[in-house]
Amino acid sequence: MNILDVASEPELFAVACPKCAAALAVGDDLVGALAVCPVCDGRFLVPEPEMPPPPPAVARSSAAQGASAAGADPAWREMATSLTESASQPVERHRDMEFREPTLTVETEEGTLELRRLTDEEKRIRRGRRNLIMLLVGTTILIAITALLGRDKPKKR
Repeated sequence: MNILDVASEPELFAVACPKCAAALAVGDDLVGALAVCPVCDGRFLVPEPEMPPPPPAVARSSAAQGASAAGADPAWREMATSLTESASQPVERHRDMEFREPTLTVETEEGTLELRRLTDEEKRIRRGRRNLIMLLVGTTILIAITALLGRDKPKKR
C-alpha cells in the first residue's frame, strides 16, 4: 500500500444515532452531511468528531524512531512526547456518544413505553414457558378427547 493511498482514505469515527443510539462508523469526509441511520431510518447531520483522528501509523513510527535516535531533532522529541502523554491519559466519554441498545418509544394512554430487543436469556425463558403451556394445552385436549370417546354408551334394548 502506498502512503498516498492511506492519506486519501477517509478516517472513520464513531457516531451515535440521536434517535435509536445505534453505533455507526462514519468517514470524516461526511462531517456536516445529512446521514440516514440504517437501523431506524432516522435522519441527522454528522457531527464533528470529538477527538481528532490519530496520525497515520507511518508518522507515529517515524516520530517514535526520531525521538529514540541519538541527537534527534527537538521538534520530533516534543511530538513523540506529546503522543505518548496523550495515549496514556484516559479518554473522556461524551454523553451523546454512549452507545445504548436501540429502543423504540411508544406513546400510549397510560404513558410512554420503551420497547427493546430481548436478550438471549429472556428469549430462552420465554421459549421454555411457551413450550410448557403448549404441552399442558395439548395434554388437556387429549384427556378431553379420550374422556368423550371412552365413555360407555348405554345399550339399546
